[in-house]
Amino acid sequence: MNVHINPDHYLQTAQGRVFSEAGNRLAWQKCYADLQHYLSSASAIRCIYLLVGAQGSGKTSWVKHKMQVETDCIFFDAILVKKSERMPILQYAQQFDLPCVAVCLMTSLQQCLERNRQRPTDEIVNTMALRNVYQAYEQPTLEEGFADILFITPELNVQR
Repeated sequence: MNVHINPDHYLQTAQGRVFSEAGNRLAWQKCYADLQHYLSSASAIRCIYLLVGAQGSGKTSWVKHKMQVETDCIFFDAILVKKSERMPILQYAQQFDLPCVAVCLMTSLQQCLERNRQRPTDEIVNTMALRNVYQAYEQPTLEEGFADILFITPELNVQR
């Protein structure tokens, strides 16, 4: 059984995806609750993949492909470009003695902006916000607690 955790799933409404500060905070709380639930109740989970990259970098596409070939994994699909954002997830993984693999999507800013423009209207991210996320990138390190770090370029992201 694979699990796909993404805050965007909780921002989806009947009217489309709705962004708000309060809604985003609640979405993250629900993601952490999901992570804790699946870690404590699913003993078959063998790995957590933690996706790192700006909006439009290909994270969700990578997850969709990987979920077809991997089993018993949790895919935490969010921007997570800062060490401080990754820390709570790594702490959960350590509590359950599970390896956590960082998956860094190394997509250019121009490509992220282009993909963002091609999204459905309700999923388009503010250009300045996307640029800020891209600029805030802190490369994951093994010292953070990752078992491995994968760097995925657009050429290697086979489903694109």
